Amino acid sequence: MLRLEVIDFLDQSGQALVARVPEMGTAAIQAGAQLIVQQNQEAIFFRDGRAMDSFGPGRHTLTTANIPILTKILTIPWEKSPFQACVYFVGKQRFVDQRWGTRTPITVKDPDFGIVRLRGFGKYSFRVVDAPLLVNEIVGTQGKLTTEEIGSYLRDVLVSGLTDLLATANVGLLQMAAKFDELGAAARAKVGEQFTKFGLELTDFVINNISPPEEVQKAIDARSSMAAIGDLRSYTVYQAANGLGRVGEGGGGGTAGSAAAIGMGAGLGMMLPPMLQQAMQQAPPMASGTQAAAAPPAAIDFSSLSGAQQSDVQSLLRQVCQSSQWTVSENGDQWRLTVPVGTLRKQIVNVDFSKQDEAGHRLVNIWSSCGAMNPQHAHMLLRYNAQLLHGAFAVLPSDGTDLLVMQGNLLADTADALELTRTITAIAWQADQFEEQLLGVDQA
Repeated sequence: MLRLEVIDFLDQSGQALVARVPEMGTAAIQAGAQLIVQQNQEAIFFRDGRAMDSFGPGRHTLTTANIPILTKILTIPWEKSPFQACVYFVGKQRFVDQRWGTRTPITVKDPDFGIVRLRGFGKYSFRVVDAPLLVNEIVGTQGKLTTEEIGSYLRDVLVSGLTDLLATANVGLLQMAAKFDELGAAARAKVGEQFTKFGLELTDFVINNISPPEEVQKAIDARSSMAAIGDLRSYTVYQAANGLGRVGEGGGGGTAGSAAAIGMGAGLGMMLPPMLQQAMQQAPPMASGTQAAAAPPAAIDFSSLSGAQQSDVQSLLRQVCQSSQWTVSENGDQWRLTVPVGTLRKQIVNVDFSKQDEAGHRLVNIWSSCGAMNPQHAHMLLRYNAQLLHGAFAVLPSDGTDLLVMQGNLLADTADALELTRTITAIAWQADQFEEQLLGVDQA
């Protein structure tokens, strides 16, 4: 028969919240047994399945006020004494260096980037403030409870509260790093009530990092490379210049690659004369009679540009898509391009090679959907058409409904890589801006 005369518990791991003595059950605790409670502990004495008393740090003698005096005669009919008791030792120290992290990304609406998915991790600490409540609510009849066993649940509580906080705080991703302390304090206050229900106190909540996924980080890098991302002209030139650089690096291979490089080079070359003219106006005039003034300018051979006009427009567009890193789905003469717009948004652009004008010339029909047509917007859209440089708003019948689209046409025989890039980028951008302003969503 197990009888306890000295009862204590020393936690070597430093992670035990609650430990029962004896761990496997109960025992016949003798009257006069010595109960030793450490400075960072609280002991709860259970008898007959009920909590009878709690003890603070120090040495306590269990007297008849705690345990009835039993004679050996009363225990003769049983194999062991029916008067069983146990002691639960509860650690009252602060449990530090507890780690938390998001298992799946948190989806929030960012004021700068729209809908983004964030991951975060950090540390927290807690302590027990109501030992009987913790034992009754969490421990039950377990022999031991550690921070590792309860940590999974506490992390879910923390992440849930942090998700709610980030969704309502309206703190941009670019400003979030400067708000870690404020967000941590707000999260501790918000989640603290959940800890209190179990007799715990969340003492610290530290955010080490909140970061977006890799594709969002690339978008941030692109944004930092182009401060004028909100300007359509700057964005178009930026896309075209990047595409030209990739064509030059990749070589393209074959006639299509050469035509793309020549076409884009010729298009960008048309932008240079105004710049040169301005520079010449600012330069001092050359003295008359010099040898340099008398020398005629060298002739330029433009014969190499003929290949760009005679090239296959589909091969040319395929090269542009590869250079600009656009996703393309080809179905005969009907193509669907996925064009990145701004930072995180994308727009579907449709390209139809089957149309012709009245004279029989092949057309490249480029359009992107802006959603269902609202007749109330017709007058406003006509005013917008007068301001657009590339494309125009149009109505396209689709499955019995009228679809509002941003549309533009190019001659297939004369289209070059720069013109394709500029028109597709402009149509995608303008259609996306219409969706964002009127619908508030990205329908792609």
